[in-house]
Amino acid sequence: MARLLMFLMALTVASPAFAARDFRIGTERFAETEVLDARAVASVDGMPVLMITLAEIAATRLYRLTLTMTGQPLPVLLNGKELSAPIVREPISGGVLEISGLPDFRECERIAREISGKDPVPDSLEE
Repeated sequence: MARLLMFLMALTVASPAFAARDFRIGTERFAETEVLDARAVASVDGMPVLMITLAEIAATRLYRLTLTMTGQPLPVLLNGKELSAPIVREPISGGVLEISGLPDFRECERIAREISGKDPVPDSLEE
């Protein structure tokens, strides 16, 4: 019985359906619990933008990370795939970042759900 249980646990861990997502900004890995919200929004010119809002402790980590990175690229990765690598113009404070250059809104929404592990937070209490 113990062997069967060990085998089933190994299958669960190895299964892609149960694989944890790996979201990184620069050298820092951010857990789903550290992402308050991720959503697709429209830029001023109507293009899709991924807006990610981090919890306070994660926002502090991001600020510290970007404090010394002015003028350098900041890779944003999801499961090893680079979503963007913007040049840091100033330290990112407030814990909100926007990623542009994604192909369309549907893909942007899919990525947002994968990063946060949930649907976007409603804009109002009426939703």
